[in-house]
Amino acid sequence: MDLTLTDELMLLALDDEKGNFVAESLAFTYALSGSIIMELSHRDKIDLRGKDVIIKGSGRTGDALLDSQLELIRQSKKVRKIDYWIDKIGGKESDIIENSIAKLVKSGILRKEEKKYLWVFTSKKYPTSNPKVENLLRGRLLDVIEKNAEPSLNEIMLISLVDACSLNVEVFGKEKAKKYKKRIKSVIEESGGNAAINEAVKEIHDAVMACLVIMMTTVVITSS
Repeated sequence: MDLTLTDELMLLALDDEKGNFVAESLAFTYALSGSIIMELSHRDKIDLRGKDVIIKGSGRTGDALLDSQLELIRQSKKVRKIDYWIDKIGGKESDIIENSIAKLVKSGILRKEEKKYLWVFTSKKYPTSNPKVENLLRGRLLDVIEKNAEPSLNEIMLISLVDACSLNVEVFGKEKAKKYKKRIKSVIEESGGNAAINEAVKEIHDAVMACLVIMMTTVVITSS
């Protein structure tokens, strides 16, 4: 199945048994929007000119979620900067989660469970139904940080997003997340030396990560 970066991040952010999100909410919101921007860049649908996000051509990706966000950018009356789109797309978090989870449920990777409490409120959970896809994904990421395997473009972007929304312990385990903290950082920072990443995608990746750091830092300072 053709899973996007957003779909993979969703899988990693859900508790396999309980089916609830384990990622910190605000960080996860921005990581989701970052994943969409990165994926659109990887698919050669957007580019950066300075900090401005530029649409490339009139084509679509074939993925409903990506195309809806691509159309959002395309319909803008003026060219906007990357931090604007990360914030704007992040505001559609509920739609993004609903769309991605529906895709994962339909594929049989997740299952939907609903429980009512107080006879009125409904609680929705999405535990893992078929763990094979996520296990392979986690295994690939672990090979990169533990065995120094050469990371693919997708793995570099995903490791960056996992780190940005503090999911390292969930994905790698507490001991390994601590042990390989420097390796995780080096994968993110040294991604430009990887032949799989062209300059345009590297630029988007770096810009997204810089925006995520600034946005989350600002929110923490404001709320404290």
